[in-house]
Amino acid sequence: MKTVITGRTGFIGKAIYQHLEENGFELLNYRCKIDFMNPPMHQELVEMFKKVDVVINAVGIIAETKTKTFEQIHTLTPIALFDACKKAGVKKVIHISALGTQTGTTDYHVTKNRADEYLRASSLDYAILHPSVVYGDDGKSTALFQALATLPLTPIIGDGSQLLQPIRVEDLVATVQKCIESEEKTIELNVVGEEPVTYKELLETFRAWLRLPPAKSVSTPTIGTNVLGKILGEPTVNQDNITMLNEGNSASVKPLADFLGYTPVGMKENLGAKEANNAQKLYASLYLIRPFLRLIIGFVWIWSGIVSAFLYPQPLALELLHEIGIPIGIAVPMLYVASFLDIAIGILTIIGFRLQLLLKFQLLVIVVYTLLLTALAPYHWLHPFGPVLKNLPLVLAIYILGRLEKYR
Repeated sequence: MKTVITGRTGFIGKAIYQHLEENGFELLNYRCKIDFMNPPMHQELVEMFKKVDVVINAVGIIAETKTKTFEQIHTLTPIALFDACKKAGVKKVIHISALGTQTGTTDYHVTKNRADEYLRASSLDYAILHPSVVYGDDGKSTALFQALATLPLTPIIGDGSQLLQPIRVEDLVATVQKCIESEEKTIELNVVGEEPVTYKELLETFRAWLRLPPAKSVSTPTIGTNVLGKILGEPTVNQDNITMLNEGNSASVKPLADFLGYTPVGMKENLGAKEANNAQKLYASLYLIRPFLRLIIGFVWIWSGIVSAFLYPQPLALELLHEIGIPIGIAVPMLYVASFLDIAIGILTIIGFRLQLLLKFQLLVIVVYTLLLTALAPYHWLHPFGPVLKNLPLVLAIYILGRLEKYR
């Protein structure tokens, strides 16, 4: 069957695509490059879906940004897709929703539910899947849970008794395949693992999988969660997600087991049967270092600028500039320009503005500065406090941050 997947670059969409490709499905995703915030006009969508048998919508966001809203991503564009599918004669629509959409109170759930209701009321053959927390090697929430599990104190919300029912991404994609092959006209399933676990147990399970000794848990305040999430660069760390966590996320596995012909294995049993490899352990241990490394590097630039411009004796600073060939007449303005450039670099680093390009620029600045001092004032390498020597670990730290940010 000719199949189109929207959202194929995301964690779930990519897993669905790879699974269907490996199982011989004819995938036509190259024809469907849809910007969910600015989707094509209705007739363009209809043309995209002509001669397509199945459309799978796997697009979703866990938090809004300046350029992406729940209303557009979860409601308006999916509805436009469903209308186009109906007019184009698509045989079946498979829509990846979320567990708890009919009872949830957050904008995430409410906007998801509007699309669900619209699809139910259409004349399309459909499958609406409501997954709980989906975990797997490339999952962003999985990476965050694993990172939290490595901390010496396990951070929990409240007493950590909130129920979740994690599902392996492999079981979710198997469900999608079964929906494609099924002759049922309407399918709606909660896609959950064998048994629920508490949030505390989830982190403990990941910690055991990483082969770390048990750790004491500590209840984490939720005040300022949104700010913390932005500092950490983690969209899942926000007040809405805490609300969803407290509302619970579990359901009976029996309907899914009957549909699949097997019971999806529970998270404890699945992870308990294998040990994390060294690469997974390293990634989990470094994951939360990334945002703090960014903050520290940003602070180094800001403080360097402040010290150079306002705290360090100006005659000594000007003497250093003179040593590397800066004429006396422009030394003072050059000092302040360089200082405020340092401060600007630090601020942009902390807020993460075009970070990969900014980190490359930082490396260039440090390397040029080091080479100039080496050529024109090499005795600074012999300074007891190592002002030039310390550029070496800073360069390495900036490079490591670039790698961590790229592959997060």
